[in-house]
Amino acid sequence: MFKFKTNGKRFKKLVFRLFFVVFAVWLVFNLVGVQTSISKKSHELDALREKVKTQTKKNELLQQQLDFGITDEYIARVAREKLNLVSPLERVFIDVAKE
Repeated sequence: MFKFKTNGKRFKKLVFRLFFVVFAVWLVFNLVGVQTSISKKSHELDALREKVKTQTKKNELLQQQLDFGITDEYIARVAREKLNLVSPLERVFIDVAKE
């Protein structure tokens, strides 16, 4: 049969190299995972910044409306355009040919 000679220094070098390789592989996987996480968070941050920019513009428009005052004409226009309301004296015509 074969007998393996185990030299103390060789064994220690082998264990050290094996430990180093395992540690290097673990480190690479860990770094890839962290980089992926950073990339996802960066995209989320960009999306949130865009939402903040949009909301800031909306707030500025609302502040301008408050500064100029809200008139009856403005209220009537918003009621017609956004809420589809009509005044009591108006007639509503429905185009049935369209349907």
